[in-house]
Amino acid sequence: MAPTTESRGPGADRDLRRRAWRWHFLAALLVIPFVLWQGVTGTLYLWSEAWVDARHPELRFVAPAVEVATLDAQVAAARASAPGMAVANVVLPADPARSTQVTFTDARGLPLAVFVDPGQGRVLGRLQGAAWPVGWTRSLHGGWPLGDPGSWLLEIGACWTIVMVLSGLYLWWPRDGRGWRALLPRPRAGGWTFWRDLHACVAVWCALLIVLFLFTALPWTSFWGNRVLAPVQQALDQRGPRAAGFAPVFAGGAPTQAGSLQRMLEQARSRGMQGDLMFTMLDGPPGSAVGLRSVAAKASDERFLLLDRADASVLDDAGWAQFPALARAVATGVKLHEADYFGRSGRWINTGFALVLAWLCVTGALAWWRRKPADALGVPPAVRARWPWGLRLAALGLFLALPLLAVSAGVLWLVERAWMRVAIRRPH
Repeated sequence: MAPTTESRGPGADRDLRRRAWRWHFLAALLVIPFVLWQGVTGTLYLWSEAWVDARHPELRFVAPAVEVATLDAQVAAARASAPGMAVANVVLPADPARSTQVTFTDARGLPLAVFVDPGQGRVLGRLQGAAWPVGWTRSLHGGWPLGDPGSWLLEIGACWTIVMVLSGLYLWWPRDGRGWRALLPRPRAGGWTFWRDLHACVAVWCALLIVLFLFTALPWTSFWGNRVLAPVQQALDQRGPRAAGFAPVFAGGAPTQAGSLQRMLEQARSRGMQGDLMFTMLDGPPGSAVGLRSVAAKASDERFLLLDRADASVLDDAGWAQFPALARAVATGVKLHEADYFGRSGRWINTGFALVLAWLCVTGALAWWRRKPADALGVPPAVRARWPWGLRLAALGLFLALPLLAVSAGVLWLVERAWMRVAIRRPH
């Protein structure tokens, strides 16, 4: 019986390896700019709060006072310094030596921070643009200024990073009998093999961590978070409590009425909410509720209140016990991604991880440069054999889990087909 393209043999293994190398290369073209961009903006964001503390202590720190102005008075003072702008959130630190922070959103969609002395109820100053790295680094990391299209591009980058990791693992898998020694680079290999080992070994050590880290970012994306995760959670009855929602939740109060923020604060304290408190949705749609969250390093230690905007009555009170399993996983992933979970050491851990990703980009590019022909880009040729069924099922699973990966792969396929038609018709 003659072997077919579905048979498992040296030829089929060689085709599969060539196909993995081609997709690894194409993924790298998309992924390296994404990884470097996200690594730089994410790392800057991790350290931005500390930078502001050191650069503007006169705005961040105050003399502790026995009597403090009401939260309504503090927010009113901040509003007066930023007329016409919408309040994004209010952060009330538990530390009496820190100022209250009221964040607004300007016409460009960037945040502006106003700092208020709670003891005197007066505005200490404001930071925006380049002077407020907490805002612009987070915005750039999330796709600003492109809005949803920017978020889609970042999601596509994350999807293709997963493809690059999986294809890279297949390429690395030792077939020469080295076994566990394949986990260690060969310093005497020389040439492109030396750089490939420096790239591949570190990538294998961190492969699972990279994939998990990418999945902790996907809940923030406008497509996967809203069009994939949210319906799945709803279908499985795994949604988080209303009070912990990211989107405005509508209350029953009259749209024109505004309940006392001080009353909301007293509600929170009377219910045992401690630590830093964050108020959100103060300027949400008419009749929307106000979200109140006690900020903690671990999601399991946080508490959420949802209050009616009209009369400050409590609509929902939620803690870790009210989170189902999937919502707990998402919340914990967010804390890991934001470097909160491990406290102060988390910033160093995530910074080290960003450096590892940069290392993989640099060593991968060097390995390609040392291997490619002098007069060509060295793009691996397309494999004309049919895809094995196992690979088809794996691709189908990825496409179902990551719809934008399927869309972008389809676009790449169409571009390649169009390019081939042009190349065939072009006279030689």
